[in-house]
Amino acid sequence: MLVLPAPAARSFPRIRGKHVGHQESSATPPAGALPGVWRFGDAVLDEQLAALKLAGAEVELDRSGYDVLLALLRHAGEVVTKEELLEAGWPGRVVSENSLAKAIGRLRQALGPQGSAIRAVHGYGYRLASPVSFQPVADDRTVVRSHAGPELQEGDAMPERPGWRLVRRLGEGSAGATFLARSDEGEERVVKIATNEGGLRGLKREIALARYIGAVHADLADVARVLGWNLSQPPFFLELPYFANSHLGEWATRPDGLPSLSRAQRVALCAQLCDAVAGLHEIGVIHKDLKPENLYPVRDAAGQWRIVLADLGVGEAMHAPRLIELGITMSIAADQMSERAGSLLYLAPEVIAGEMPTQRSDVFALGVLVYQLIVGDMRRSPAPGWEADIDDELLCEDIALAAAANPLRRLLPARGLARSLRHLEERRLQFVAERDARVQHARLQRAMDRQRARRPWLVATAAALVVGLGAGSIFYMKALEAGRVARENAAVADAVNRFFNQDVLGAASPYAANGKSEPTIREALDRAVVHIDERLRDQPIVEATVRMTIGEVYGEAMQIPQAIEQERRALALFERHLGSEDARTQQARYRLATDLTDDSRFTEARALIDDTDALRRKLELDDVETTLMSRRAGCYWYIRRAQYDAGLPACEGVVESQLAFDASDHTALIQARTNLAVLHSRAGRIRQAEEQFAMVDASFAESNDHGSPTRLRVDYLHGMNLLALGRLDEAARTLGAAHRGSVAALGADNPHTLEVQMGLAKLHLARSKPAYAIPLLQFAHAAYLRQLGKDSHFTMEARDVLDDAMCAAARGTPDEAAACDANAARDPRPEA
Repeated sequence: MLVLPAPAARSFPRIRGKHVGHQESSATPPAGALPGVWRFGDAVLDEQLAALKLAGAEVELDRSGYDVLLALLRHAGEVVTKEELLEAGWPGRVVSENSLAKAIGRLRQALGPQGSAIRAVHGYGYRLASPVSFQPVADDRTVVRSHAGPELQEGDAMPERPGWRLVRRLGEGSAGATFLARSDEGEERVVKIATNEGGLRGLKREIALARYIGAVHADLADVARVLGWNLSQPPFFLELPYFANSHLGEWATRPDGLPSLSRAQRVALCAQLCDAVAGLHEIGVIHKDLKPENLYPVRDAAGQWRIVLADLGVGEAMHAPRLIELGITMSIAADQMSERAGSLLYLAPEVIAGEMPTQRSDVFALGVLVYQLIVGDMRRSPAPGWEADIDDELLCEDIALAAAANPLRRLLPARGLARSLRHLEERRLQFVAERDARVQHARLQRAMDRQRARRPWLVATAAALVVGLGAGSIFYMKALEAGRVARENAAVADAVNRFFNQDVLGAASPYAANGKSEPTIREALDRAVVHIDERLRDQPIVEATVRMTIGEVYGEAMQIPQAIEQERRALALFERHLGSEDARTQQARYRLATDLTDDSRFTEARALIDDTDALRRKLELDDVETTLMSRRAGCYWYIRRAQYDAGLPACEGVVESQLAFDASDHTALIQARTNLAVLHSRAGRIRQAEEQFAMVDASFAESNDHGSPTRLRVDYLHGMNLLALGRLDEAARTLGAAHRGSVAALGADNPHTLEVQMGLAKLHLARSKPAYAIPLLQFAHAAYLRQLGKDSHFTMEARDVLDDAMCAAARGTPDEAAACDANAARDPRPEA
């Protein structure tokens, strides 16, 4: 624990005259933010106690290490320059960068596993790559503002700048004031003057960021430059360009401002604003205070409007989170909503709740700003029903994604949002193509329904193909905004549709069959696959998308080797043409790992999952859809390997990720909860399994689903849980109904039907009736052996259970009894 001395006293100027935005108060504002408690991972830093705890145990830190850590926490996720950290850790002293490097090393060691969150930005500084939360703690300590500095007002000469005067007050807040200054030659600029310690820290932060931006990305034209500063003696200030058109809020009300722009021009302005923010994000800078008062419209050389970002010092100038500066508390009453609380509209919900600002909280503010710019009113809030203000479905979709209350649903980064806005017309073409694909899908569904009555054993493969066709035109499209324009997306969708509708359905036509009057869907698919190379050889991404969809179809039909072959070829194309960092490549790896698990290639599947997870951690990727697929592949692997305790986080994570990604996808959510139920059941947590099955049953009842293949599959798994509970009569009813339905829908030798048959056999064994179980097991083993081969875990489990049944039926001598007991003790190879 450290006892930290109070900061050295400084003199700040007194600003005379009328305050802007709030009434003059006799109370003295605090010199800086209130102290509080910071949390990241299992580390807790308490500023009041100056203590750091790790997993509840106190950790010793030296003074410099503590101050450096606090500076990193105050700017979590951002680059903090070496100069800033040196000033924080060794204020007023001249030390070498080596001192900082050693302090960072000691800090990482003290933090243990959490230390890896401190990342070096080579040549510039460090950043803390960890989610951080902050809880302010009330403190009655205040620092009285010194009046020793000069009193400044409009018309005064500008200190430290001969020939310059403060012409007009532009604004004032709790940390400082801004003036318009003019030189004797008529040049104008904005002067920001610090009035307390918090304001001074804000100036230093803005100066440091300006120097950092200039060093690593000097061509960020849409970020206001710092023209000069004075930090030697009070009054402390910095100088910025003056924007004659005022800030965005005022410009938007002028007839020649926002109202003069067409819808297309407003969309283009929004895209440019998003690009400007993306430029900051890509070098590790978070704005944190995006609002109209910090955005300045200017005309470029071609006469087009663009928006310049300003006020990057908010990270230190104001409390983090910024609730104190806004004049609100965690419980916001109506009478507290003063004009100064206008920034609340642009604060992301998680920041209001106490989380630290992130790039996603900047995206939330962008979503609100885009809405306001499109509707032409910078005072309007996107309250419920806001979609009625915008007669463009795609624009509404973009705004909803950006301004989603849940940060995990803000799937578009700032650059992706800019790209989506800039390519609205191309996306409309894609939208039309996908609409046409849905029409074709519905037509195919009706054709399948007509075949159902005549050939019910085709339902499994046909249903899988219908799902593949429905998804084929948009497979992985959610990831395409990371690097592909919408026009190419439409081309991919069109090519995928043409392949399935021309090649697959063409091959399914009885007139195309070589002497066979009515080919099966599986046969049609096999024939179409042969022509992929010649049809799509010049479109590698389309070919990869088609092959992944075909792999899914084969997988659903339990044709696992064929699924793996298509997925391997698709993955090779994605890796060659998109690289390993693309979300589509990573998702293809997880899909392949799932089918490798189904094919009992557990070592290869585990390596593929682990390697891809490690790559995503290295790249700090956390998009919800790919995380969902990672957890799904991991959950499936752990269940197959009977590692139920180790698999619990993955299986629970699938449910969590599915709810975050798309809570309206009931089928996916049912599958996620069912896998979690199976995991609990196999681990002996039968009651927890029943809780999950109850939620799944409620979902089926809500959708009026009584006989779909998915429902039959879940009924089988539920029946097995009832068997484990010893509720044999209920298990018999559930398994019997599932088996009858599966035989009718899928056929007697379909692998899914065989699973239910295995369940019935186990029920007979539980009732000590091995003679009833043996014929069922012999049929299942022979069918598995013929279809999946002797090395499949399905085949091996059927063999194991058959051996148990044969042994139990032959039990009679002591030797036979001992052999049976040894056989029963073997750990079977369960499947989920």
